Amino acid sequence: MTVSLPADRNYLKPPENEKIPIVVLDFKKTYACWLPGLRATLYFDAEPKTEELKRIREIVLLEVFSGDSKYIIELTPEDFEQFETAYSLFSTYGGEIYFYRRKEGRRMKKYFDFKPKKAPETPVRKYRMADFMSKNAAGEK
Repeated sequence: MTVSLPADRNYLKPPENEKIPIVVLDFKKTYACWLPGLRATLYFDAEPKTEELKRIREIVLLEVFSGDSKYIIELTPEDFEQFETAYSLFSTYGGEIYFYRRKEGRRMKKYFDFKPKKAPETPVRKYRMADFMSKNAAGEK
């Protein structure tokens, strides 16, 4: 059983309904526990069997890059299912994944949104090779 305490503890918490583009770096399933004496959340690979820890729960730690630095997002299994849907669309079609939060009752719920790549706005022009060669031979542009 290994204990990890993220060194860079930057949790991504945007204001309500503000969509932030993210790049997913890594995710792993762990157990999160609150240690009152240390006043911190500890992460374990296996379920801990001690009485000192409070609020033992299974989570997915999502490591993302947004803006200018790396962040961590803690996801419940339900949140991770929604993330998997957006991530599968992203891996199939490309584009961007957006992360945002919305208040539901007393809690902020996490959401992921997928935006596909935009098609090029200028139409592709068709040329015949003979026309292209004759313009270049004549020195025209």
